[in-house]
Amino acid sequence: MYELHETIVAVSSPTSDQRAIVRITGPTTFDICRQIFNLHGGTNPALLPGTLTIDDELKIDAQLYLFVAPHSYTGEDVAEIHTYTNSAVTETLVSNLLGRGLRMAEPGEFTARAYLNGKLDLAQAEAVNEIIVSSNKYQLAAAEKLLDGRLGEMTAKLLADMMDLLSLIEAGLDFSSEDIEFIARPDAVQKLAAVKSRLEQLLSDSIRYESIIDLQAVGIAGAPNAGKSTLLNKLLGKERSIVSHRLKTTRDVLTETWTLPHCKCVLFDCAGLLIEAEDILDELAQQAAVEALRNSTVVIFCADISKTEWTEDAAIRKLIEPKFIVPIATKCDLIPDQFLPDRLAALGETFGTDFLPTSAKTGAGIELLRKIIDAKLTEKSEVQRAGGVALTARHRKAVTEAIGQISESVDELIAGNDEVAAMMLRAAFQTVSDIEQPGAAHIDEQILGQIFSRFCIGK
Repeated sequence: MYELHETIVAVSSPTSDQRAIVRITGPTTFDICRQIFNLHGGTNPALLPGTLTIDDELKIDAQLYLFVAPHSYTGEDVAEIHTYTNSAVTETLVSNLLGRGLRMAEPGEFTARAYLNGKLDLAQAEAVNEIIVSSNKYQLAAAEKLLDGRLGEMTAKLLADMMDLLSLIEAGLDFSSEDIEFIARPDAVQKLAAVKSRLEQLLSDSIRYESIIDLQAVGIAGAPNAGKSTLLNKLLGKERSIVSHRLKTTRDVLTETWTLPHCKCVLFDCAGLLIEAEDILDELAQQAAVEALRNSTVVIFCADISKTEWTEDAAIRKLIEPKFIVPIATKCDLIPDQFLPDRLAALGETFGTDFLPTSAKTGAGIELLRKIIDAKLTEKSEVQRAGGVALTARHRKAVTEAIGQISESVDELIAGNDEVAAMMLRAAFQTVSDIEQPGAAHIDEQILGQIFSRFCIGK
């Protein structure tokens, strides 16, 4: 477990960045800053220019940002040292700080302290990491929805209503021997049904976070020797796949992360598709290729335009059923410019669709192909819904469990089993509480507090 009494330090800027940011938090933060930083003055008490002592022989200009507890990210005193320097100097500075009694922060420890000190709920803490690792604007938008705290607000309202109802049911159980009815059973059933409906609405309106975070796949398909491997290398900008004039050079599915203007995806090349497999190796390669293409978001279908007949290619095209296909004519550099329009027209007539002319050798059509795929992958209307909150798999599991527990509670109330109904409602309360504060709900104390404040029992 994290030791909150220790002062920690870490480099919070990318290693490739020219601007180095060293972050410190903990009880001795400001004392350490006084030891290594000489002020030059300045009118802003939160932003201080000065000279930073790296070691006994090196001092450099830097800026010091101070955040006083509890008004900081971690809820503790926080300092950030900003300077323009290289990684060697930054490492020396960190070593100096460690020598003064600071501890190197564990991964995520700054955000963990923010959570433990009540500055973030658990969903917001999870969102911080997702913002850092997001690979496109839609992943970022989903992470920001987690960070904005709307999920916490919604669960807080649900918990308040559940606690109010639970206190009424349990108060009735405590005074079952007396002629006191705190809430009529039909009213309790109605209130429980309303809570269940809100949980179901939360589930149905939410964004499936994992469906956005997972990188989408783009596959390259076509007959053997259609130029798939050459295209893969061209799109990636490096030699990822072996290129050969011999057929069946590619057997396995070759994958690589591909960065586009607005997102990242997984780009893969696979074995050339065949009408009939010649041996067991061909059959296995074919199965792997078809399965990978079936699960991809976009398929680039390659047809060699230097051929004069594409009957076999048209039959191969029918083997796959992609969600979205981009037909391209490869090896256009092998066709003289004056003959290219007629050849494209013949290709289009065979397949019943237009083909994008490309050449991996000259780069013709490659940039347009990138733009088409980038546009298709970023068509994520689901993420842009203003009303939806982002739920991770953990959140969805908790909400689903709570819905089931409340359903059981309703059934038990209708059957007259108030004690079992209260037990199931307690379980639902705990499950929803765990979304934001796992294990933090002290239900007994909350129920008693609600009862005493509402009915003044013992007066």
